[in-house]
Amino acid sequence: MNVAPRNPITDLRASTGYTIEELSVVSGLTVVEIMKIESGELVDPAKVARLFAAAGLKQA
Repeated sequence: MNVAPRNPITDLRASTGYTIEELSVVSGLTVVEIMKIESGELVDPAKVARLFAAAGLKQA
């Protein structure tokens, strides 16, 4: 059985109740950028920080 590891960014979005489209509006990132961050294809600390800020969290 192959189990994919949980993605903390996807979990963060789910915990806020935002769809990808809603998070895009709130964060200022594009839907494609968020999808790439969630898939691990894009790793940009500044963009991840924007997602945390949009979710109302402070990055450590």
